[in-house]
Amino acid sequence: MSNFINSKAGKTSYFVVGMAFIFTIMFFVLNNSKLTASLKAPKIVFKEDSHDFGKVPRGPELQYNFKFTNKGNSILIIERVQTSCGCTGATVGEQKEYNKNESGEIKVNFSTQGRDGHQEKTIIIYSNDPDNPQKAITISCEIDANLEY
Repeated sequence: MSNFINSKAGKTSYFVVGMAFIFTIMFFVLNNSKLTASLKAPKIVFKEDSHDFGKVPRGPELQYNFKFTNKGNSILIIERVQTSCGCTGATVGEQKEYNKNESGEIKVNFSTQGRDGHQEKTIIIYSNDPDNPQKAITISCEIDANLEY
């Protein structure tokens, strides 16, 4: 046995086995650190991702509040809210940081003035949720100019 250990083939075998062992340990350490970081991260969860106002008359401003909760284990920060069109406004309000299990809402306004037919608008919420840093929510409606306002 000692002849094998001292031989070139023996040294190569131990080297390969040792490297495999080191890579295996590194693999588990890296994966567990990612898992641990993911478990400690904030997580934005919306009650619903879209809202349909249905058939509406032309003219009024529509408003809807999208409710969300931080289901993560660290503070969720809403960095900004962006709409797809100038006819749509969205705000998170004064509060921008949410602790674990704390809820908030994104207030969305949509002006139907001068519009007709099917409308669908997207609102993007930028946050520090590493799994979902840009969350899209949508509103939609069918504007009927013949309906009374």
